[in-house]
Amino acid sequence: MILKDKVALVTGASSGIGRATAERLGTLGYRVAVHYGTNAAAAQAVAASIDGLAFGCDVADPAAVEAMVRDAEAALGPIDVAVANAGFYEERALADVTDELWDRSLRVLLGGCFHLARAVVPGMRARGGGSIVCLASELALIGGVGIAHYVAAKAAVISLIENVAAELGPDRIRVVGIAPGVISTPLVHRGRPERYEKQFRHQPWPDRGEPDVIADVAAFLCSDEARFITGETIAVDGGFLRT
Repeated sequence: MILKDKVALVTGASSGIGRATAERLGTLGYRVAVHYGTNAAAAQAVAASIDGLAFGCDVADPAAVEAMVRDAEAALGPIDVAVANAGFYEERALADVTDELWDRSLRVLLGGCFHLARAVVPGMRARGGGSIVCLASELALIGGVGIAHYVAAKAAVISLIENVAAELGPDRIRVVGIAPGVISTPLVHRGRPERYEKQFRHQPWPDRGEPDVIADVAAFLCSDEARFITGETIAVDGGFLRT
């Protein structure tokens, strides 16, 4: 499946799942806009490896996201696929969740998806379709301890996917989600690596989750082969939810 004349934008693509997704789409022939929040050098390296371009902004800032989409389309062409992956993970007991952390969680994790979708939809409508993939989290489905701010925002992402998919379906714009299990990324290992190890021991599938498994699912959900899938959030977790 080699695609020509298709453009994808992936947020949070300087490392981890975002990087793997940008690289996967690049190998499939997409022209890729590689978004970064702060690590410009890493994003530029990813972009150079797939003949894409790097663009930086704070996804919590709606005006900045709109400007990024305009710049990406001016440089690469109309966006066919948008992957909202940018985020952060910080554990904090409920009593220690500050107003600033709560606000930042909603603005980045939920707002980042909303701002990107709102920015790309007018162009997708004008061209007769497109695909939006949002990264949720398995924790939004099962909860967790010390991450109320994170889980609340990611659970809201799943609701956002369902509602926006219903609205945009008539425009042939698909909106789908991925809820990764514990994936071996710098984000996870900076949190609680013992949680990663515990879940790995309890999942049925014997392999560890690596960023490329999420990238492959994202690439499929962006493709014509997934043209009848919208409004769904797919758990990619080695079967952990079923144990």
